[in-house]
Amino acid sequence: MRAFRTATGMTARVLAVMLLCLALAACLKEEKRARNDIEEARTALMQRDFISAEHAFERYLRRNPDGKSRWEAWNSLVDLALTVRHDRKAAIELLEAMRLEFGKEPGRSRLVVRQLGALYQLSRKYDQALTMWAIVAEDKAAPPEERAEAYRDQAEIYMRRLEFETAKEALNRCLAQNVTGTVRGQCLYDRAEAHMAEENLPEAIGNLRAVLAQEGVAAPLRSLSMFMLADALELQGNNKESLELFQRLLTTYPNPQVVEKRINALKKRAGGSKR
Repeated sequence: MRAFRTATGMTARVLAVMLLCLALAACLKEEKRARNDIEEARTALMQRDFISAEHAFERYLRRNPDGKSRWEAWNSLVDLALTVRHDRKAAIELLEAMRLEFGKEPGRSRLVVRQLGALYQLSRKYDQALTMWAIVAEDKAAPPEERAEAYRDQAEIYMRRLEFETAKEALNRCLAQNVTGTVRGQCLYDRAEAHMAEENLPEAIGNLRAVLAQEGVAAPLRSLSMFMLADALELQGNNKESLELFQRLLTTYPNPQVVEKRINALKKRAGGSKR
């Protein structure tokens, strides 16, 4: 009896070891297959064989629900949908799936939401875009620059809808973020545009002067702000300062021919008024 029990115990242990070995072998095989899928996808991508790359990335995602390269595979599929197939709808569907998968990873989730916001906005699905921008704007863990940009994106949608008051409210929240330099300058510039749309020249001029007074503003934004300020001053009747600003813009504005025309028009007007 004892011998039988011993033999039975040994058999059970042997079976357990065999099952463990089989499980390990299956895991190793699965890991090798996953590695082959992702390597095949990367190689196809480098060789610009985009169809094969797409199929390999999709196969990797199907076979590896917990794979270490899933973030890479998803993002590669989004990139292929946008840059190769030019299929914005497919990219949005992929990003929505990513949002579900990476929802508990704040950094990655925020990247996905920002991409979704941009694509919804480009697709003129403004309600969905506003939802995405609200997620970023209200995320206290997000960098202030990202929150400020989200408020700017909201304001752009409201401006398109001619909802100027709501746009200005979003831009006020943009300016309430702890941002400086170009990011703050962009919020001020956008708010100036909203005031210009409402023909509120004093407020527009005040915001544009604030952009030019802000340190660290990128040269292109500084030029655009100076042009809009010169335009607003001309509309206000301050031709002298407007002319001075246009003359300063001759060497910095991207389209100097436009500036030259404005200068000539102002000089002609000044000459006519003297007569």
